[in-house]
Amino acid sequence: MLKLTPLFSGSRGNCTLIQTNNTNILLDVGYSYKKLLVALEGKNLTPKDISAIVITHEHDDHICALPMWTKFVPNTKIYVPQPIVNCIANRSYSPYVEGIGGSFVVGDVTVDVYQCSHDSQACCGYRFSNEGQSIASITDTGCFDEQTVQFLAPCKVVQLECNHDVTMLQSGRYPYLLKRRIASPFGHLSNDQCASILQQLIGTNVKKVVLAHLSENNNTAELAFDTVNKMYQKNNIVEGRDIQIYVASQHTVGETID
Repeated sequence: MLKLTPLFSGSRGNCTLIQTNNTNILLDVGYSYKKLLVALEGKNLTPKDISAIVITHEHDDHICALPMWTKFVPNTKIYVPQPIVNCIANRSYSPYVEGIGGSFVVGDVTVDVYQCSHDSQACCGYRFSNEGQSIASITDTGCFDEQTVQFLAPCKVVQLECNHDVTMLQSGRYPYLLKRRIASPFGHLSNDQCASILQQLIGTNVKKVVLAHLSENNNTAELAFDTVNKMYQKNNIVEGRDIQIYVASQHTVGETID
C-alpha cells in the first residue's frame, strides 16, 4: 500500500514522506535537519530507514537539510534532475547523487518524472507507483497543460501546489518584481490554477487531494481549501464523500494518506 505524509510544506521548507510496506522515500529535505528528525521520529523512523531522497530542484526550501543529512547518513541514495547533479553533489557529503532523466526505481516503487516550469536549473514533479496504485506530487511550477492532467490522472492521491491567492499577492507587501516572478509561467501555481487542474481531473482516479506549498504571506489554508472546494461544489462533487481535500502545513506534520 502506498502512503503519502506531508511533513513540511510551504515557502520556508518542503518535505514529503512516500511509503510502502518496504520502502521509505523522502521527496525533498527542505527544512531544518533537527525538525526533520523529530518529524520522522513521530512516524517511528530514523534517517537510516530512508531508502532514498528524491529532489525536485535546487532551491533552499527543498534541499537545505541535505548537507547535515548526508554528513550523518552519507550512504543515503539521492536522486536529482540531471542538470543539477553537480549543484547537489557540491551541497552534500553523499557519494550517491544520481541524475535522472526518466523513470527510475527505488525499492518496490517506480518513479515517473514530470518536467515543471520553474525559475531553477531544473525542476521535476514525480509519480510514485506500487502494485498498480499511484500517487503524485507537483509543486513549484508556474503553468500547466494537458500533459500535467495526463500525468496526474492515474493517481488516487495527488499533492498539488496551491501557492497563492491572486488578490493577496497583488495587494501584498512584496516588491513588484517578486510579485511578477511568482505569478509568471516560471513561478508558482495560484489557488485558481490549482482548482483548474483539479477540475480537469474530475472523472479520473483522483480521490484525495493535498494542497501544498502554500505561501505564508499570500495565502491561507482557508482560502486554498475554499477555492478548490467551491470548484468541486459547482461540479456537484461533495467533499468528504466524493473527494477528500487536505491542506499541507508549514509547521505541522500532516495526516498520512493512503
